[in-house]
Amino acid sequence: MSTTEQLPRQQFQATEHRVTFPGLVRSEWIKFWSVRSVVVTMVASFVAIIGIGVLTSFATRSALSSADGARAMAAQGFDGVGASLTGAQLGTLIVAAVGVIVIAGEFSTGMIRTSVVTAPRRLGVLGAKAVVLAVNVAVVTGVAVLVAFLLGQAVLNTRDLGSSIGDDGVVRALLGNVAMLVGISLAGLGVGALLRNSAGGICTVVAAIFVLPLLLMPIPDSWGGDRIREFWFNNTIQNATTVSQSDSYLSAGVGFGMFVVWVAVLLGLGALALRSRDV
Repeated sequence: MSTTEQLPRQQFQATEHRVTFPGLVRSEWIKFWSVRSVVVTMVASFVAIIGIGVLTSFATRSALSSADGARAMAAQGFDGVGASLTGAQLGTLIVAAVGVIVIAGEFSTGMIRTSVVTAPRRLGVLGAKAVVLAVNVAVVTGVAVLVAFLLGQAVLNTRDLGSSIGDDGVVRALLGNVAMLVGISLAGLGVGALLRNSAGGICTVVAAIFVLPLLLMPIPDSWGGDRIREFWFNNTIQNATTVSQSDSYLSAGVGFGMFVVWVAVLLGLGALALRSRDV
């Protein structure tokens, strides 16, 4: 009789592990805050929105200290809230770069291959990135916009020119600026997925936001230039980001709807490219 006893073989049962969307979101959240360039850029957006808003408020207060400066400001339609939120315009460039980097950076490093192997349908990866990007940009820039408004109005109140958050149109302007920043970051994500190159994607978004609107200015109204300018990407949401409304742009509600359509189209093109092209 053998001194060693035959141990019964342990029966192992395969366990099925499925990739879930919440799991993808957790993974993308970790990756988002693990990339140094993304963290630095998010901090830069926070500082720029507050810093430029406060500096513009100081400059506005100084201009209003003289009679000539006050008359010039009045002729232009003084908007103290807009002065304190000037930094959000530069913030759009920064968060657009974040959106591009979030996905184009993975193409440059090859990380995207791991992501799509984990989620072969691919669209879940883009959807998770969009959720993580939108939440982080909304929180970071939302706090920055509110702080810029409060500090800017405190500066202007030294000349009794400040506004309170309860005044007409102020909450709309604050939320409109945050929506603009979130939407442009998502547009950057779509462009990044479409072009798969960080430098090319950032240049494309910058041109769309800052360069093309200037090139559209010379188009005469008889050729439909006024309608083209109204419906151009970042022009659509302009009235939703200010207290004073301009007839040169779409109304706040209609403009916000058109802005959402633009963002959805760019994200859709990025999703189509991610789904149909090899990685």
